[in-house]
Amino acid sequence: MTAASALPRHDRFDVDPEPVPFTVRASQRVHGGLAAGAALVAIGFAASASSSPAGILRWIVAAAFAVLAVVCARALTVGDMLVADDVGIRLRIGSEWVGTRWEDIEEVTVLQRRHPLDDGRIAVHLQDPGPVLGALPSSTRKTTDANRRLTGSSLAIPFGLTARPSNGEVVQALHMLADARCPVREQL
Repeated sequence: MTAASALPRHDRFDVDPEPVPFTVRASQRVHGGLAAGAALVAIGFAASASSSPAGILRWIVAAAFAVLAVVCARALTVGDMLVADDVGIRLRIGSEWVGTRWEDIEEVTVLQRRHPLDDGRIAVHLQDPGPVLGALPSSTRKTTDANRRLTGSSLAIPFGLTARPSNGEVVQALHMLADARCPVREQL
């Protein structure tokens, strides 16, 4: 019996640890703060609209802030935006999940955050995007087309101020999960 085998199971070191799934989730604090702030401003404008001669403009501003509050409150329910595990990557685009195996990915590029108010980006470049994107509803395809024009890849999500990765070392975490099945590169 060795000293290592005498340790309880939870104190032993594994030679090959299981890869931990990597996720990117919507930031609850940011969206919650924006929803509460926008709701308070909407209430303030609505309350002042009834006692003002320019009340119609204040009602319009109150309605705009109320819409912003609803959009931010809806973002609180989104949850995961990206899940990567040892099988592949799944991204939420709108209300649809798009998933692919590591073997079908040409490369994953990560643009790191440059400063606190900047968002980074994870872009998944497929070897053959036609079948995956062709099976999506038209509303989701509009979003993937906009992604392609803005980022060069149809499947891309931001992370940073409004979305938080589960691991701060994004490139390293994705590289460990890809396990040489596809390259994970940092975009400079």
